[in-house]
Amino acid sequence: MINCFELNGEFNENGIKFEDFNEIATSINNNILEIHNIPVQAIILLINEYSKKIAKDKEILRMEGVPFLCFYLKKINMEKQLKLNLGNIKYLDDFVEVEDEKYIKAQPKGLVCHWMAGNVPTLGIYSVLQSILCKNGNILRVSKETVSKTYKLLRLLDNIFIEYKGNIYSSKTILKNIALIYFDSDDKNLNSQMSLKADVRIVWGSKIAVDSISLLPKKTTCKDIIFGPKYSFAVFDKTAIESENFKEYLENLVTDIIAFNQKGCSSPQVLFLEKSNVTIQETAQMLSGKFEKISKRYINMDLEQAVAAKIINKRGEYLLSMNKSLCISKGLQYTILIDEELKLQEAITGRTIFIKEVEDILDVCPLITKNIQTIGIASKNSKKVLEFADRVTLVGVDRVVKIGYMNFYDSPWDGCLIMSELVRWCSINIKGMI
Repeated sequence: MINCFELNGEFNENGIKFEDFNEIATSINNNILEIHNIPVQAIILLINEYSKKIAKDKEILRMEGVPFLCFYLKKINMEKQLKLNLGNIKYLDDFVEVEDEKYIKAQPKGLVCHWMAGNVPTLGIYSVLQSILCKNGNILRVSKETVSKTYKLLRLLDNIFIEYKGNIYSSKTILKNIALIYFDSDDKNLNSQMSLKADVRIVWGSKIAVDSISLLPKKTTCKDIIFGPKYSFAVFDKTAIESENFKEYLENLVTDIIAFNQKGCSSPQVLFLEKSNVTIQETAQMLSGKFEKISKRYINMDLEQAVAAKIINKRGEYLLSMNKSLCISKGLQYTILIDEELKLQEAITGRTIFIKEVEDILDVCPLITKNIQTIGIASKNSKKVLEFADRVTLVGVDRVVKIGYMNFYDSPWDGCLIMSELVRWCSINIKGMI
């Protein structure tokens, strides 16, 4: 059974039950023409007002990741992202002449179906509003864990009005092109039905989720945009470690670790330190101090039993080893594990970070695979950063960002300019016809 919490611009906190997707898909398809006729600048202004509305809600702002979501949805950023993805925002509204009597327009793909992972509650908003900017209809299937938070966020998009070039536009048009739903992820029939309605399938999730949805029947014209499981880590070079900003870098690293309970694909699991005049043990002690400070602000860990067991087992392993050491909290608030192996450790999560020393940060290059998404970097040497970024992105890394920004959503993401994949490039060539 499908539980639908928002459809045709109307919200229902308890959800409305549907046995199939026919009514949901029909409702959205009937509304696509309405959003097609809105200038993209008006959509941007509506989303900008939405960001302001979120920023005024103190309860919502306490939700993890929401402060950055507010920034991402601002007008200046939306325009920047569209320009990066499409080159020219005008392509979304009109046929634009690109050569003598040859015109190009970016038309929407149609109905975009989103399968969202449950580790980042704001992810569904990022995904669906990028599609809305491209004037698509959307079915947003969220996880059981994030239904309530996504509902509260989406609810704030209601009752927003803006004026653009003498016309009044309502956010209701945006909401009419979004259906917020939940159904059991193991229901193969409903997953198949949703898949067959899609002109684009956007999937965020684990390997099991990605594989199962990828194998579902779909239209031959359907486009897949897949964001599967990824791994991320951090590197500090000698110039950063020996600088006056070293403690600030460590504090920013802790912020990256704590975000989303370290379950995000962009969460750091290992820190590689370039050899310097600061020992790895001294770094661990300073990092411990930063954890103690920041943990006071983020006391809600919601540590799962299986994760707690992994942390306890790993602590025991490092305590008993002659070649390993650790720096830990009295409880399970954080765990710093120190060893000499040049390898990427299995992610433990629960504020667990492995730290290792290397002669040069470029020594991590042999560890890189296509499975690495983000590397957070601290360095005072811009030339070295560019050399490092070129090397690691060549062999698989998608993002290299300054430490403290690892979990900030950006474009491209996972090597993909998402909005460029959510339009069809249509052309008119009438040279010599008239």
